[in-house]
This record gives sequence, structure tokens and C-alpha cells, in this order.
Amino acid sequence: MTESVPVSTLRRRRRRVVAGGGALALALVAGTAGCSSGSSGSSGAGSSGKTTITVAGMPATTSPKTRQQFLDAVAAFEKANPKIKVKPTDTQWDARTFAARLAGGNAETVLTVPLTEPPGLIARKQIADLGAELKALPHAGDLDPRALAPATSADGRVFGLPVTEYALGLVYNRDLFTKAGLDPDKPPTTWDEVRTAAKKISDTGATGYTQMTVKNTGGWILTAMTYGFGGSMEKKVGDTYVPALLDGPAEKALGQLAAMRWQDDSMGNNHLRTQQDAERDFAAGKIGMMISTVNSYNRYITQYSGKPADFGMAALPQQNGGRSTLLGGLMAVVSAKATPAQRTAAVKWIDYFYLKPAYDPAAAEEQAVAQAADKLAVGLPTLPFYSAAVSDPVNVAIGRHTNIPTGNFAPYVAGVGKLEYQVEPPVAAQELYGALDTAVQAVLTRKDADPRAELAKAADRLGPVVEKAQAP
Repeated sequence: MTESVPVSTLRRRRRRVVAGGGALALALVAGTAGCSSGSSGSSGAGSSGKTTITVAGMPATTSPKTRQQFLDAVAAFEKANPKIKVKPTDTQWDARTFAARLAGGNAETVLTVPLTEPPGLIARKQIADLGAELKALPHAGDLDPRALAPATSADGRVFGLPVTEYALGLVYNRDLFTKAGLDPDKPPTTWDEVRTAAKKISDTGATGYTQMTVKNTGGWILTAMTYGFGGSMEKKVGDTYVPALLDGPAEKALGQLAAMRWQDDSMGNNHLRTQQDAERDFAAGKIGMMISTVNSYNRYITQYSGKPADFGMAALPQQNGGRSTLLGGLMAVVSAKATPAQRTAAVKWIDYFYLKPAYDPAAAEEQAVAQAADKLAVGLPTLPFYSAAVSDPVNVAIGRHTNIPTGNFAPYVAGVGKLEYQVEPPVAAQELYGALDTAVQAVLTRKDADPRAELAKAADRLGPVVEKAQAP
């Protein structure tokens, strides 16, 4: 990491925030856990006198180093807490099966879930109120309420703690920008500029811009685009949320894709891309731009052997007066079936594994050293969980081990600092994303597909789902 984007430039500014958010800091992405479900862990205190909990998020055997780090963390935690037994699982969260498994009592004690999930889990009383346990944690009073917002109920009760939180942005290939006559230090800030840049890149033979379209990624990215066009995917009518797909911004966002695809021919030929497809081809230098997360840099380096110097990132492009980006990430929650002892043990684990590196400089530096040794990215811009007084010493500790081209993220840091953060749609978000996948695919694969008509079809399918999700 260079000094071109020092921590001091990332001080928090007071601004209006939509349903949560925070300012950026140069910090290590906390933890390595995914989202999952599995065995219930409801045994509580066993004959040994220990409280047993099951925890999700253990990396798969295909990632032996990070899996061993997870197991080492479990062993260290148990040594520090001899009356707690931790049973990890590597079951990963899956939108198609999670709700049923949780409802069936087959979930772990500790779960990590996307920010889309807590509102529904709270409404269905499937996760525990952690207010009492939270008060006992170190620096509890310094936790940023915005970091807790995705798992905070309407009456102010806290049902989850942050694992990672990020703001989506524009990932771009700096080398392809240069070859197309574009300035890699001045990436697009509007969707009009994205369209122009995509055309120039496609004229060199690469794909100018690509869109993920399957496994809910199409709806996810279209939602972020809609925020950038000044809209939302759901709105409140009285006390109930309803789809807002036909309010205008979503149609303009989808129309933007249609124009780039059919008028400019700047989006290539593959329009049924998974996230893995897009990231692989991007790392291979075949794609100029796409919407993604900061942490995609880790996969770019470790899984796809991309060139660090070619990776660039900017804030989410805006259009028509939009000033927002999508806030995503993971929250750690505790099953409502947990006993009081398990709930206490579970929050201790969440604090130890996920939160401690965000407030303890020594823990943060230890984690940074381990990740640097595994050639993982250290120093990526992230959203802090704590006040500056707590976060800044952590950032300094991490900064000693930064191994990323920090200047390549400067447009992202500067741009995101000026935007508001909108959380993911509050009701049935994964179902919404899935329905929108179809709309995005239709517009990109059929020249005669009408964006508004495709959104109307999605809205018709979603209406009953959103209504049912809010039924008493």
C-alpha cells in the first residue's frame, strides 16, 4: 500500500444515511466466514459441564490454510474459555435452502447471514435478541449504530453483530483503460461515462462492461444500479413494503443495459454469467468493467492470478441525481433455540472471531500478518464497526502490513465517501433478486425485450411473495 490514500483522508463526515452505513477506513476485512445452516447445537451444557455451541463459517477442505486458521482460532478460543466447547461446520448459506433448514431446527447456534436476512429472521422470531450479551462486550459503547442497523429491530433491539460490511463499486481493468485511451486514474462516475468507456474498450476487442445475471446476482447488481439512478426496489405504503420496480429508476437502469448491449455492442456475447465467470474473465483481462465488491480483489489475486497493477476500483456510478450505493455484507446471528448459556457463549465467539480484530490493534496486526503470509490482501478499504478513537489504532497496525496497490483504490475511497448507503431490500430480498435475474437475462438476450414489461412481470411474481413475507 502506498501513502496516496492515508487513513487521515478517510475521517468520518456527518451526512444523511439511508438505513445505515458508515465512512470508509483502511482496515482488514474481518473474519473468513461464509453464511450457513447445519446442526442445531441445542445440547447446551453437557455432562462435562461445558456449554456446547455449533458455529458456521469454517472454510471448506479445498482451502486448507484458511480452514486450519479457523480451527486454530477455535482451539485458542476454547483455551481462553475452558467452559465452552465449539463445534464448527462448513455448511454454507444458500438462499434456496436456508429458510427451510432454519425453520426445521437444523441451524447452527451461530450463523452468518447476508444483510438481507435479519429483518425476516427477526419477524419470524428465529434469531435471538443479543442486547444483554452485547452490553458485556469490550467497546460496546463505541460500536457504530449504523453497523448494527441491519440487525436492529424497529423498537431498537439488536439481533446481530457485523462480520463484514461493504459498499458496491465499479471494478475496472486499468490496463484495458490505457489501451482504450482512457485515464485509469479517472474512472467513470456516471452511467453515461460507463457507456462511453465500455464502447471504447470494446473497440479494442475486449468486453467493455459485463453484468452478472444468474443465481440472484443479476437482481443484486440491478438493485445497486437502481440505487445509483436515485431509486429503490421496495417502498413502504402505510406499514407495508411493496415492490417499487415500476417507479422509474429500475426501468432506466435496465434500459441502460439494453442500450449498451444492443446499440453499442459493448457487453460481449456471454450474458448468462455467474459471479465466478465474471471474476475469472475479468482477471484474465477480457473484461473492462463490472460492478462488484472490494473483497473481490482477494479472489482476483488468489483464485484467478490477476495482476495487482491492473485492478482498479471506483465508487458506484450515479445517474439522474442519484447519490447512493448498496450496502452489503454479513451479520452474525444466534439461533432463537439457543439456551441462555449458549447465547452468552455464542456472543463471546462472535466477539473473539469477528469483532476483536476490529477494535484490538494486536489482534488486527496478528490477523494481517497471517493473511499476508497466505498472500491474501491486507489493507482493503472497508466500513468500520467502531468509532474513530477505536478504529484508527487498528488501521495503523494493519497499515504496517498492507500489500495492495492502494492508489488503485483511491477513486473508490474518494467517491464512496460522498455517497449515502442504502441497505438491501428489506423484505424477501433474495426472492426479489431471483425474479430480477430473469428480467436482466431477457433484456440482454432478446433485442425485442422491453425493460418495463420485464419489470412488470417480476413485480407480478413478487407481489404475493412480499405480502406473504410480512403476514402476521
